[in-house]
Amino acid sequence: MKALMRRLGLAKLLLALVVALAAAPSFAADLLKEIKDRGVFRVGMAESPPWQSPNPTSGQYEGFNVDLAQQVAKILGVRLEVVPATWATIIPGLEASQYDAVFANLFATPERAIVVDFTEPYFTYGFHIVTNAKSGITSLEALNSSKVTFVGESGTVEESYPKELYPQANVRGVVTNDIATWIGEVASGQADAAFIDPGTLRLLQLRSPALAKRINVLNGEDALVKPVGLAYAIRPGDQHFLNFLNTFIRDVVRSGENVKLRDKWFEELAKRK
Repeated sequence: MKALMRRLGLAKLLLALVVALAAAPSFAADLLKEIKDRGVFRVGMAESPPWQSPNPTSGQYEGFNVDLAQQVAKILGVRLEVVPATWATIIPGLEASQYDAVFANLFATPERAIVVDFTEPYFTYGFHIVTNAKSGITSLEALNSSKVTFVGESGTVEESYPKELYPQANVRGVVTNDIATWIGEVASGQADAAFIDPGTLRLLQLRSPALAKRINVLNGEDALVKPVGLAYAIRPGDQHFLNFLNTFIRDVVRSGENVKLRDKWFEELAKRK
C-alpha cells in the first residue's frame, strides 16, 4: 500500500510539473532566435545626449548606445530599429514588448531589477566631488562641516546627495540647467563644493577649460560617490539573450571600446554647443 501511495504521489508531482511548464510565460521562448528570424533588433531609448539622442539635423538617433546597439545588430545579422521612449515610459514599454531591450544610460538599481533583468554594467556611474581650488579642502571627510556650502541644480541628486552624505554642511539649490552656472559658483568661491558626474565633468573640461582649472576633483574614477552601474535591460526569463549581451559587454569593456566611444561622443557634444 505504501509503495502504491508513493507511486501516486510521484504521478501527481509529474502532472503538476507538466501543467507548470505548459503555463510558462511566452517570453521564455528564445528571444535571440526570434530577433534573428524577424530580421530586426528593436531597442528602446530615452533622449539623453550624448548617450543616445536624435541628431539635430537628420532626426536619426545617434550616440554611445546607438553605436553599441548597431554592433549587436551587426553580430546578429539584423537591422537595428530604435523605438523612442521617455524615462517615464521606457521600462513599461519594455514590459509591454514594444522593444527587445532598453539600450540607454539606465541606472541598474535593485528596485528596477524587480521587474527587469539587467546586463552587466558597461560603465560605473557615480559622482566626483569638486571644490574651489583655493578652498584648502583636501579630503572628503572635511566636507561634513557647517563651514562648507554645497551647490547643485535644484531638484536633482546633485542637490539631494550632499544633504544625505554630508548632513553638517549647507546645501544651496540653483534653478538652472546650465552646468557652468552652478559649477561656476564653486570656481568663483561663492560655494565650496559640488557633485558632478564623470561625463559632465568631461564635458565641462572640454567646453570651459578655464573654469575647470579653478576647481579641484577630490575623488578619482575608482572612488566615485554613490556609484551605480549603467546597464541594459531585458524582460525577465530569457537567459540565452542575457548571456549573449553580457558576453558582448565584457568584450567591449575589456577592449576599452566603451571609454573610446564615451570620449568620442562627449567631444562631439562639446563641439555642438
